[in-house]
Amino acid sequence: MGGDITAELNFFDHTTDDSPPWIDLSYSLSSPLANFILTPTRITIHDIRDQEKNFNLDIHGFEVHEYNGNIKEEFPDNSEIQQFYYEELTILLKKRLGASRVIVFNHVFRHRGPLRSLDKCDINHKNPAFNVHVDFDESGAHLSVKEILGEEQMNKCMQYRYQFINIWRPIGPNVITKYPLTICDYRSLNLDKDIHSAENRRSSFSATSSYLISYNPENTQKWYYLSEMKSNEMFIFKTFDSNLNVARFCAHTGFTNDYVPTPVLQQASIETRCLVLYDQ
Repeated sequence: MGGDITAELNFFDHTTDDSPPWIDLSYSLSSPLANFILTPTRITIHDIRDQEKNFNLDIHGFEVHEYNGNIKEEFPDNSEIQQFYYEELTILLKKRLGASRVIVFNHVFRHRGPLRSLDKCDINHKNPAFNVHVDFDESGAHLSVKEILGEEQMNKCMQYRYQFINIWRPIGPNVITKYPLTICDYRSLNLDKDIHSAENRRSSFSATSSYLISYNPENTQKWYYLSEMKSNEMFIFKTFDSNLNVARFCAHTGFTNDYVPTPVLQQASIETRCLVLYDQ
């Protein structure tokens, strides 16, 4: 079933202790996962099926592309298949963006129905993230560049434009119906009111930071999804861009489509994160 729908998205509301928001990403179930409250809010999500070519990274923060590669199924970590897939995406982004260097630095498989129990999730196998967010704020992007490149290379690369880009697509034989991804037009966000920096606490790396997104009561936010998305289709969207004159990021979240049944057969996606560098 396609077409525009209404669905609940989980927006940032407030913190429980009047301190800045933080979220614990260390996978320790013995400590609180966050100090903030999310409020489910029902909104309209527009289907962009047959309008895929109408969106642009620098205007809206995202694009839809065909995937013509060979990776159709989940692959083992650190395998030759993973290396091949990373190389495919590197070539794709260099060609599309004119970048001098692309570093694909991690990926995650998400099980989008039936969902996994917590004991079957790990760092690379998760359920959808059901909170509206952006992976990096400005400080978090800087820290992540340092983690990936080291301080010396970071200082050289940050003299020029750099981006964090995510590539998201279904994987496996089944289309995504029950728990799709929805993404927000960058232009529809109120940057003074809708975005909130949050500390991301991690056990194995230094803390970084991201954006939480609150609902805009003026209902200006424009949300989109691609109905019955297949493994040969992919979203390319920004999670940070150092260029101040273009769309700088794309808020996004998983959501539940109440208009379709819970699938019997597994639906899954792969999200790949990339650092994109330029030499001018």
